[in-house]
Amino acid sequence: MPDQSNPSETTENIITLEQDHLNQIGSCVDVTGKLNDLADENQAQGRCLDVMLDFQWIEKITSIGLNELIKIHTEARRRGISLILGNVPKTVRDVLALTRLERLFEFDAVRVSA
Repeated sequence: MPDQSNPSETTENIITLEQDHLNQIGSCVDVTGKLNDLADENQAQGRCLDVMLDFQWIEKITSIGLNELIKIHTEARRRGISLILGNVPKTVRDVLALTRLERLFEFDAVRVSA
């Protein structure tokens, strides 16, 4: 978990998701590629890696988007990366709660949209 008292630690590994991109089949490929690059950089330093997925441009999530998010989560765990969801709008948070996927993710309390 990132140290909230050190803002640079919480913002240095951010991947911003885009509405149209997340809700398309195969969007996880781009994100997992970025995760792999970050993991390779940090593995050499032997430290735990936290990565924030920034939902600031996401208004809704489709079933395709949910599947892509699950794939991203699976790849992150495989690589030892802790995913944190930030700027999650209420509409997306509600879908994650209804599908019980909310329990898979950690949410950045400072960056959860109302």
